[in-house]
Amino acid sequence: MSATVQGVVLIYDGECGFCRLWVRRLRRLVRRAPQCVPFQDAPLEQLGLTRDECSVAVQYVDKRGRVSAGSDAVARLFIGAGSLWFVLGWLMLLPGARQIAQASYRWVARNRHRFKGAPTAD
Repeated sequence: MSATVQGVVLIYDGECGFCRLWVRRLRRLVRRAPQCVPFQDAPLEQLGLTRDECSVAVQYVDKRGRVSAGSDAVARLFIGAGSLWFVLGWLMLLPGARQIAQASYRWVARNRHRFKGAPTAD
């Protein structure tokens, strides 16, 4: 089953409890949160993504179709959210901070099964 996506979209692993937990928090905390769709339900080909890309990192597709992955995706999401989130997003992309954010994201992604997550039902 493929979800319909329009505009800005965040693609995440819908089978990952940790990912589902953070998408729920995102929806609650960020007023201008993008549409969030599990990659298992997303029209990946239409978005220019593959299952392999989506299984290792969250993907952010902006309204022009540009794709950012991992911590860059989170930074772009924050920039699009405006307000103080905007500042945090740009800080995450600064040289030095970006490398730290990327390394941190990779570590969390590799170990996400160890963290508490959300139950399957959304």
